[in-house]
Amino acid sequence: MKNMIITLIKISIIIFIFLFCFIQYLIMKEYITDRKAVNENKKVDYVIILGARVKGENPTKSLMERIKAATEYLKKNPEVKVIATGGQGKNENVAEGLAIKRELLKNGISEDRIILEDKSKNTVENFRFSLEKIKNIENSKNILNNNEKNQKIKILIVTNDYHIFRSKNIARKVGFDNENYEIYGLPAKTPLISIPKSYFREFLSNVNYFIFQSGNQLKVK
Repeated sequence: MKNMIITLIKISIIIFIFLFCFIQYLIMKEYITDRKAVNENKKVDYVIILGARVKGENPTKSLMERIKAATEYLKKNPEVKVIATGGQGKNENVAEGLAIKRELLKNGISEDRIILEDKSKNTVENFRFSLEKIKNIENSKNILNNNEKNQKIKILIVTNDYHIFRSKNIARKVGFDNENYEIYGLPAKTPLISIPKSYFREFLSNVNYFIFQSGNQLKVK
């Protein structure tokens, strides 16, 4: 009996290591592909900065890295609009989207380029509410319903490197997967101190996503 328990533990460890390495491979593959697209200066229509925790009214280090990466891209591409996403969570004095907007303004991004989304509570809602705003803007320009050139609306998702893979999968499930859209990722750095916790937590989130959520319908009505 004891030998059987030890064998099961060993098998469980091997499966865990295999799954962890496989998911890290998928994350790194997505990271490299997206980094190449950004380096080639792929033109997009909208940048979406995914919200993250705010301490009081100040972005955490991880969120600051997202804002920094987005700012660099936005300064090189002054015609691009940006959506600052994230509602107000527990122990946060302001909405994450508002904290992002404030930092973008400090960094010299003009207010008329910033679209505020401050109601979402998670990544799914970040994308769902952002898509609603994009649809409203594009419908007013008669692009989605009367697009004679059949041009896709290109979206650049900004989040930390470990989060790109799952974020893009969620975006596709929400509705950024049809003939009207093309999505890319802009990986922001992950603060060194946050790497072990962030990558392990993301591994668990990816396992949960593929087992319980990947088949769910998340699309905007």
